[in-house]
Amino acid sequence: MSRTLAAAARGAGLVALGLASHAAEDVSGSADPSAVERFPRSWIVEYTESSGPEPYEFITAPVDRIKRDVRVEAVRVEGPLSRVTYRIPDGERLDDVIAHYETRIAAISPGIVFSCRGPDCGRSTIWANQIFGVAELAAPNRNQFYLAAPVRVDGQGQLVAFYAVQRGNRRVYAHLDIVVPQGPTPFDATLTLAGALERTGFVVVEGVEPDAAGNLSAAALTALDDLAGGLGELSGETFHVVCHVYGPRSVDALTGAAERCATAAAGRLEEAAGVTAVAHGLGPIAPGGAGAASRVEVVLPNRLASD
Repeated sequence: MSRTLAAAARGAGLVALGLASHAAEDVSGSADPSAVERFPRSWIVEYTESSGPEPYEFITAPVDRIKRDVRVEAVRVEGPLSRVTYRIPDGERLDDVIAHYETRIAAISPGIVFSCRGPDCGRSTIWANQIFGVAELAAPNRNQFYLAAPVRVDGQGQLVAFYAVQRGNRRVYAHLDIVVPQGPTPFDATLTLAGALERTGFVVVEGVEPDAAGNLSAAALTALDDLAGGLGELSGETFHVVCHVYGPRSVDALTGAAERCATAAAGRLEEAAGVTAVAHGLGPIAPGGAGAASRVEVVLPNRLASD
């Protein structure tokens, strides 16, 4: 091939890449869920949002078909529902997509209600067509993953159903159903600090965010007081209170701010709940993923969940 033709071919390739990048845009009117960050460089291909409450089946077991009937175990709730389906960039691994969403959901959930992988989930075609109504989610049964969890976002209880697949053409998709139940659900009792610690061994304390100097606002201290009331059932445990502070300062300065924050938060829990709390200021050392925010975590090391 001549240099001229080779250059032309390269130029055409760049144009094609540019067009492909331009085409990878979210569908009109779509939006990310407020508390679950999308997988990097993915884009929304399907999106619906209900204008008001509607019935919803929050699935907590594998799906199956008996003759012509689909069999599911689910908690029936009613509330506004958002559904969003992402196309993952070519070349990304299904395992990495699953890990991304597991981490982000776990950070705002007291514990997973149900999860499955591969054939243990049942038939992918049922999930795609009967459950979510998104044909692109149909895949070989071995290439699917499902997770169901209650979460809290800005003090509000929500239910999240996450489903991810790799299709036969190797394209990977991720799907989220997020419903805001009206009225109590069977999971409300787990949406407490003690419940989260019992199930996963750690929790990010919602509503408690230090400022750049490591100070906690009056509202944050009040939130700690409120949470402390539920720790009685874990009396005898040693609570490790970890603070992270981020910003455009040196690591030493941020670590010092985090230590002040952790000391204040641990002291507040000890005073309000009568428990033993040990302070740890990590500053920016343990970021916890892209876009991590300053935060306070409570950890029970002997209860940390492991695979």
